[in-house]
Amino acid sequence: MKKTRIIDLPDDVIRHISSFLTAKQAAHAQIAAKKWRNLISIIPNREFFVLKSKISGSLNDFVKELLSLHANHRLRRFSLKLPDEGNRPYYNPVNDCLRNVLKRGVLDLELDINAKEDYPLPFEVFTCKSVVTLELGSGFVIDTIPLNASLPALKTLILDSVRFDSLDGGCVFQRLLSACSVLEELVINGRVSDHWNWSRTVSSQTLKRLTISREVLAGDHNEVNSEAISFDTPSLEYLENYDVLRDGYPVVNFNSLVEATFDVFLFFDGGGYDLKNLIQGLQNVQILRCVNVDTMLMFDSSCSSEAIPLFENLLHFEVSTEPDYCWFPLTNVLEKSPNLKTLTIEGCLHFVPQEPVCDCLSGYSFLKLCPIETLKITEFEGDTDCMLHIKLILENLPYLELLELHVQARTDRKLQIMSDLLMLPRASSKCKVQVKF
Repeated sequence: MKKTRIIDLPDDVIRHISSFLTAKQAAHAQIAAKKWRNLISIIPNREFFVLKSKISGSLNDFVKELLSLHANHRLRRFSLKLPDEGNRPYYNPVNDCLRNVLKRGVLDLELDINAKEDYPLPFEVFTCKSVVTLELGSGFVIDTIPLNASLPALKTLILDSVRFDSLDGGCVFQRLLSACSVLEELVINGRVSDHWNWSRTVSSQTLKRLTISREVLAGDHNEVNSEAISFDTPSLEYLENYDVLRDGYPVVNFNSLVEATFDVFLFFDGGGYDLKNLIQGLQNVQILRCVNVDTMLMFDSSCSSEAIPLFENLLHFEVSTEPDYCWFPLTNVLEKSPNLKTLTIEGCLHFVPQEPVCDCLSGYSFLKLCPIETLKITEFEGDTDCMLHIKLILENLPYLELLELHVQARTDRKLQIMSDLLMLPRASSKCKVQVKF
């Protein structure tokens, strides 16, 4: 077998191997082979993560090693993760490290140092011309950014428990977004009780993907901030919104929105919300998911000041249900979705005590004009009452091609459930029933 020398390996392999070298080893490798000088000048990855008990010494050693790299060494990705330390002895070396990394044309920068509010993030972070992905967290506050802030290459911005705390001279958060001229993805993670001092506006002409995840913890209800929020995002195509339902949405520009997932919680009576702009803003969406029952109440007539708009482009609709929640919000949407193809019920059917079918369902007559071709129900018990509901559904869906039921029943009842389902009449001759136990 012919032996292959290391020096003859492909350039990509050499670059990958070099990513595991220390600065000193990289320098020795460059001396050993002239071919490697340009290849090793581009370092794919540098990551630093330590336990709390080892942070001081090891961080200083890491920073010294990084600073010892030759000035022409470039860096593709840099990740710095430091635990919570009460006395914060490492702010200066961290910032020295960051300034050095930013000078090396870093493309992906991840910073997670569990800092307190007094952490001064270097201004160079906001003027880096090379960074494409920036992840900042967790815990520190950004109260100012430089006037010359500019991130011309930044496409992905992730803010994990980062807060903004200034309106003097303008909203710092919005100034940051304005500095990102090609931003395509924004992720905001944090607790719902973290109150920002900001304009409560997400505005970006280039943004295509937006995720807002505001965790609601036990005991947070008295601290919930549900102030109105605006979205001026005409290019947005994908939205995930895990938040409390806001008091209002003064501006909602979702003209390009294709897919949206909502998981919102209501803390007040339905009449306390003005959802007109939000619901109208969703009228072009093709895929819509309502993750919890509260979210579906967005489409209850008591929550919106005007009628539900025509969802002419809606093809896939996914909703969460519970047995004792009426289906008025669901019927409101279905009646305004003339092209809906797939409906997924994440949960069970709706039942009320001592009545086989609730008045809100009207015998499922609202399905007669629905163009639904695929219906999925994820919780189906298969008892007599459930069979009655499925019978009415099958009798009222004229275009149904697939009914998919996820059955929760004892093993000895499976054959009987299958037999009962196959015997049910159907409005659509194309309809097939698929059962998953």
